[in-house]
Amino acid sequence: MSLRAPRRPLLLATLACAALFCADAQASRAAQVSPDASELHSIEVHPIEVHQGQFESDGKPVEDFYCVPLAPGAYPAVILLHGAVPRGFGNQGFAEQCRELAAAGYYAMFVEYYSQAGPARLGDPPVTGKGFAVWVNGNFPIWTREIASAIDALGRNPGVERDRIALIGHSLGAFLALAVGAAEGGRVAAVIEYYGALTHTAPPMVANMPPTLILHGSADATIPVRYAYELDALLTSYNRPHEMKIYPGAGHGLDPATGADAWQRSLDFLRRYLGR
Repeated sequence: MSLRAPRRPLLLATLACAALFCADAQASRAAQVSPDASELHSIEVHPIEVHQGQFESDGKPVEDFYCVPLAPGAYPAVILLHGAVPRGFGNQGFAEQCRELAAAGYYAMFVEYYSQAGPARLGDPPVTGKGFAVWVNGNFPIWTREIASAIDALGRNPGVERDRIALIGHSLGAFLALAVGAAEGGRVAAVIEYYGALTHTAPPMVANMPPTLILHGSADATIPVRYAYELDALLTSYNRPHEMKIYPGAGHGLDPATGADAWQRSLDFLRRYLGR
């Protein structure tokens, strides 16, 4: 098995097909990730508040919404990152995730990384087709800086335990989560990546990766499952703690059953590495 970083142009071209046509599947997954009532007995439920907000990156605003346990004190934090979908698409599902994370005792933040580079208006689609790879490569540094600035903002927040910040990314958001996890080293306590891949990162930087959970469908036609196996091999070669779950027959975005299992695995992973 090759340990080389995935080839970006080919991989990003496949993402272009998903930018719009796989959006329904991703939104369906986001809406179906909740654990059922029988699984909630192990989670301490906290009253929460939900807020719209923004922070600055390179002196420019970045939009976010965040969900916070009401009880005073500092909490571990989780940053949520969407995929290559029209602006605002699937936000309802991410709001549900945000509330569930806060109810479980996390300060949860959804970052709209399109704020500085991406579709400008609600509902606007991303670039598709042959221009998609150029669009992603051109904006990737801006998006990763925005996410790093989100970590900065959380680190200054007295309601956040600055040494316990995790990233959860879906599709393009998983590419970003992995790249930031490698670049930021000790500032990220865990990365959970849903059907993404590690690109824009020199393999030696993998030595900095925090604990990582890889979640992927074996029948993913957008980001083929071989990229999950390559990431697994690369993390193993650098002796980085990680887990991987491949869902037989599942495509990009998973489905209600596999999505629910993946979300429960995500919560379990967070409890192990963030302590909730």
